[in-house]
Formats: sequence, C-alpha cells, structure tokens
Amino acid sequence: GVTNPYDAYQNIMGGSKFLRLLADRFDGDMIKVISAYHAGGGVTSRKDGTPWVGTDGYVRKVLKNYYRIKTELTAATP
Repeated sequence: GVTNPYDAYQNIMGGSKFLRLLADRFDGDMIKVISAYHAGGGVTSRKDGTPWVGTDGYVRKVLKNYYRIKTELTAATP
C-alpha cells in the first residue's frame, strides 16, 4: 500500500508489514527472513536459505548489528 516510497511514514510502515509477511512465511527463521528481504522470497525458498554470497554477507551484517544493539540496550537497562 505504499504510494510514495519517499514518505518516511509509508516507507517504514510498508517495510514493517513486508518483514511481518516474510516472518510468517518463514516461521520466524530470521536468517531466511533477512535473506528473503534482500534476495527475494522465491529464491530463498528454492535454496532453503541464503542463495548467494552477497546475500549471506548482508544477513551477517544485519544480524551482527542487531545483536550489538540488543546487547547495548540490555546493558543499559537497570
């Protein structure tokens, strides 16, 4: 439903809904979800995971940053 991808609200809401669809499709397997976001759901399903080296690198970077931020937030919480 995004009509203007340059509208920050539409872009964030559309991306969030897309990630939710991918999470449902891949039963919450975050490697497959991030892979499908980067490479496409079809090829991720056919390859049963990360289809290409470039996608593998993307997934690793996203997860590395996710865990870094999660650790920082956990440490900052009293």
